[in-house]
Amino acid sequence: MTTLDPVDVGDHVCWMVDPGEDTTGPTRAFVADGELFGDMVLLLGESDGERRGPASWESLFNEVSRGTERADREGFRTLRVLADLSGLPADDTRPEIVARHELRLDALAADRGTILVCVYARAALTPEAIDQAVGVHPHHLGAGPVAPSFRLFSSAGDRWSVSGVVDTEGAASFRTALGELVARVPVLHLDCAGLEFMDSTGLTALAQVARGRQDRRIELRHANETLRRSWSLLGFEHPEIPVELMQ
Repeated sequence: MTTLDPVDVGDHVCWMVDPGEDTTGPTRAFVADGELFGDMVLLLGESDGERRGPASWESLFNEVSRGTERADREGFRTLRVLADLSGLPADDTRPEIVARHELRLDALAADRGTILVCVYARAALTPEAIDQAVGVHPHHLGAGPVAPSFRLFSSAGDRWSVSGVVDTEGAASFRTALGELVARVPVLHLDCAGLEFMDSTGLTALAQVARGRQDRRIELRHANETLRRSWSLLGFEHPEIPVELMQ
């Protein structure tokens, strides 16, 4: 997306801010839309030069959870959050940490209908962390280069979806995100209806995650013929790789 105007109930957006980019105008418009639609607005960022952003992922999750409950209790349409994450410690922006907590926030946004915009300063992140942050949000805002070309996000409950293309460029980010999801549930249901293509590196990443957690199972639903044939040709139809590809 090119602006925050289209955001709606349940949307989770990664806003990757480039150096010198204006954030004041879009933020004001985001707040104004909240007033227009009857949303409770929560801004976690800077005010008068003073840092007011979340100090940790856990504090952000708690703020969003409490805000969502209050919005429900007080009769707002939903909670609308814009969180500036540029002040997080470097250790909290490692790819696996970003994936773990953004996927948790995505599930909350999808289940409770929260509008959540996560603001990152591109210059403060490693290229790997940038790719990871973008890949685990269903929506992206920013003028800079966008990679990877897949999105992994919550569908509803314990179901997740992958869309776009999982190729060499995004395989590492996909593997990290998938590993975080598999660690949570005995069976991971992954909807591939929106998946355009997954090359051998993406399939290998999937196999590696599954092979490393044989106490879990991954079900790929709506896997097309090309995906199923490629999986077979690569020799991944094996008991040590607990993945089931379903039409």
